[in-house]
Parts: sequence; structure tokens; C-alpha cells
Amino acid sequence: MADQNVPENELDPGANTQMFKAFVNETQPAAEPKFNGRIVAVAVAAVLLVIVVVLIAVL
Repeated sequence: MADQNVPENELDPGANTQMFKAFVNETQPAAEPKFNGRIVAVAVAAVLLVIVVVLIAVL
């Protein structure tokens, strides 16, 4: 059973509802996508590969 020795007017800081609600409602900044060199290089390589395949198919 729960501890009955805690006086009614003494608050348990670990059970503070207002602090919990503030923690839950905290807004997290949205993570913005970062364009690094690897993503750009892969995209450029893919485009060049498609161009080379199309040129070979046409010739």
C-alpha cells in the first residue's frame, strides 16, 4: 500500500503535475534537413548516369 506517513500539505516534487505538463507541452524545434556534400554528389552522379544511358541507347 502507499506510504501514508506523508502529510497532506507536503507536496512531492517528483509528482508535480504542473512541471510534468510543462515538460510534455515543451515545443521541440523541427529538425531541418541538411544538404551535405554526399547527398548532392549522389544526386549528380545519378543524373549523369541517366544521361549516359540515354545517350548510349540513342546512338
